[in-house]
Amino acid sequence: MNKSIVLLVVVLSLIVGAAFGELERESPCGKFSTQRMLTHKLRHCEKPARDLYGPVSRQCCNDLHSVSIQCIYAIFSSDAFKNVGVNPHIGITIPARCHHTYGN
Repeated sequence: MNKSIVLLVVVLSLIVGAAFGELERESPCGKFSTQRMLTHKLRHCEKPARDLYGPVSRQCCNDLHSVSIQCIYAIFSSDAFKNVGVNPHIGITIPARCHHTYGN
């Protein structure tokens, strides 16, 4: 009887783990949350997200190129982005602003 319970727990664990794996793949930022992407990957983009006419650093632009556009939009429209005091409407302009900084 105990072996049956252990087997049931193992099977249920595998099913739940697979379900969570599918959810992670469906996230716009893959397995990372928008909060983690903002604090670790796009931390250099905070200043340009406060000022529409401010310069966008090369580091911010480089970081943006390694993030999918769906993830960028999810980050810029997230509560985490708003909680650090930046304007999502300005943040969403950063990818276009980076395009122009590469020519410099």
